[in-house]
Amino acid sequence: MAQKKKAKDPRAELRELAAEGYKRLAFGPVGDVVRLLLAEEGEYLNCDGLDLYCVTEMKRGKGTMEVKLASRLEALDRLAALAREEGDGGDDAFYTALSQGAKGFYHREEVRDGALS
Repeated sequence: MAQKKKAKDPRAELRELAAEGYKRLAFGPVGDVVRLLLAEEGEYLNCDGLDLYCVTEMKRGKGTMEVKLASRLEALDRLAALAREEGDGGDDAFYTALSQGAKGFYHREEVRDGALS
Protein backbone atom coordinates (compact mmCIF):
# COMPACT_ATOMS: atom_id res chain seq x y z
CA MET A 1 0.00 0.00 0.00
CA ALA A 2 1.45 3.36 -1.01
CA GLN A 3 1.38 6.05 1.61
CA LYS A 4 0.12 9.46 0.61
CA LYS A 5 2.53 12.30 1.12
CA LYS A 6 1.22 15.40 2.78
CA ALA A 7 1.20 18.45 0.55
CA LYS A 8 3.76 20.90 1.87
CA ASP A 9 3.05 24.54 2.36
CA PRO A 10 4.75 26.32 -0.59
CA ARG A 11 6.29 28.89 1.74
CA ALA A 12 7.70 26.18 4.01
CA GLU A 13 9.12 24.36 1.01
CA LEU A 14 10.73 27.55 -0.29
CA ARG A 15 12.12 28.28 3.18
CA GLU A 16 13.68 24.78 3.25
CA LEU A 17 15.26 25.30 -0.18
CA ALA A 18 16.65 28.67 0.88
CA ALA A 19 18.07 27.15 4.06
CA GLU A 20 19.77 24.38 2.06
CA GLY A 21 21.29 26.95 -0.28
CA TYR A 22 22.54 29.09 2.59
CA LYS A 23 24.00 26.00 4.29
CA ARG A 24 25.81 25.14 1.08
CA LEU A 25 27.22 28.67 0.83
CA ALA A 26 28.19 28.85 4.50
CA PHE A 27 29.76 25.40 4.85
CA GLY A 28 30.43 24.24 1.29
CA PRO A 29 33.86 23.41 -0.12
CA VAL A 30 35.99 25.94 -1.99
CA GLY A 31 38.71 23.52 -3.11
CA ASP A 32 37.43 23.41 -6.68
CA VAL A 33 37.65 27.20 -6.90
CA VAL A 34 41.29 27.01 -5.79
CA ARG A 35 41.94 24.29 -8.42
CA LEU A 36 40.42 26.57 -11.04
CA LEU A 37 42.57 29.51 -9.93
CA LEU A 38 45.77 27.47 -9.90
CA ALA A 39 45.19 25.98 -13.34
CA GLU A 40 47.59 27.37 -15.89
CA GLU A 41 46.14 29.25 -18.82
CA GLY A 42 45.54 26.84 -21.66
CA GLU A 43 45.68 23.81 -19.35
CA TYR A 44 42.77 21.37 -19.74
CA LEU A 45 40.53 21.28 -16.67
CA ASN A 46 37.33 19.25 -16.62
CA CYS A 47 34.86 21.86 -15.39
CA ASP A 48 31.90 19.47 -15.36
CA GLY A 49 32.85 18.03 -11.98
CA LEU A 50 33.75 21.30 -10.27
CA ASP A 51 31.58 22.59 -7.42
CA LEU A 52 31.50 26.34 -8.05
CA TYR A 53 28.25 27.04 -6.17
CA CYS A 54 29.90 29.70 -3.99
CA VAL A 55 31.27 31.71 -6.95
CA THR A 56 29.39 34.96 -7.54
CA GLU A 57 31.66 36.53 -10.16
CA MET A 58 34.57 35.46 -12.30
CA LYS A 59 36.84 37.54 -14.53
CA ARG A 60 39.80 36.43 -16.54
CA GLY A 61 42.26 38.93 -17.92
CA LYS A 62 45.60 38.64 -19.61
CA GLY A 63 47.50 36.38 -17.22
CA THR A 64 45.09 37.10 -14.33
CA MET A 65 41.92 35.65 -12.91
CA GLU A 66 39.61 37.27 -10.40
CA VAL A 67 37.02 35.25 -8.52
CA LYS A 68 34.50 36.60 -6.02
CA LEU A 69 32.90 34.22 -3.55
CA ALA A 70 29.64 34.49 -1.65
CA SER A 71 30.05 35.77 1.88
CA ARG A 72 29.98 32.91 4.37
CA LEU A 73 29.18 35.36 7.15
CA GLU A 74 26.16 36.70 5.29
CA ALA A 75 24.95 33.16 4.56
CA LEU A 76 25.26 32.30 8.27
CA ASP A 77 23.39 35.48 9.18
CA ARG A 78 20.54 34.59 6.83
CA LEU A 79 20.43 31.04 8.19
CA ALA A 80 20.08 32.48 11.67
CA ALA A 81 17.27 34.76 10.46
CA LEU A 82 15.45 31.79 8.95
CA ALA A 83 15.83 29.90 12.22
CA ARG A 84 14.37 32.85 14.14
CA GLU A 85 11.42 33.01 11.73
CA GLU A 86 10.72 29.31 12.21
CA GLY A 87 10.93 29.73 15.99
CA ASP A 88 8.54 32.67 15.90
CA GLY A 89 6.19 30.94 13.49
CA GLY A 90 6.84 33.57 10.83
CA ASP A 91 3.96 35.41 9.21
CA ASP A 92 1.45 32.78 10.26
CA ALA A 93 2.09 33.48 13.94
CA PHE A 94 1.70 37.21 13.34
CA TYR A 95 -1.65 36.80 11.59
CA THR A 96 -2.87 34.33 14.21
CA ALA A 97 -1.99 36.76 16.99
CA LEU A 98 -3.65 39.61 15.10
CA SER A 99 -6.80 37.53 14.61
CA GLN A 100 -6.92 36.54 18.27
CA GLY A 101 -6.46 40.16 19.31
CA ALA A 102 -9.29 41.26 17.03
CA LYS A 103 -11.59 38.55 18.41
CA GLY A 104 -10.76 39.63 21.95
CA PHE A 105 -11.44 43.26 21.06
CA TYR A 106 -14.85 42.49 19.55
CA HIS A 107 -15.75 40.24 22.48
CA ARG A 108 -14.99 43.10 24.92
CA GLU A 109 -17.07 45.48 22.82
CA GLU A 110 -20.04 43.09 22.88
CA VAL A 111 -19.74 42.65 26.66
CA ARG A 112 -19.48 46.41 27.19
CA ASP A 113 -22.52 47.10 24.98
CA GLY A 114 -24.54 44.48 26.89
CA ALA A 115 -24.93 42.14 23.95
CA LEU A 116 -23.61 39.27 26.07
CA SER A 117 -24.75 38.64 29.60
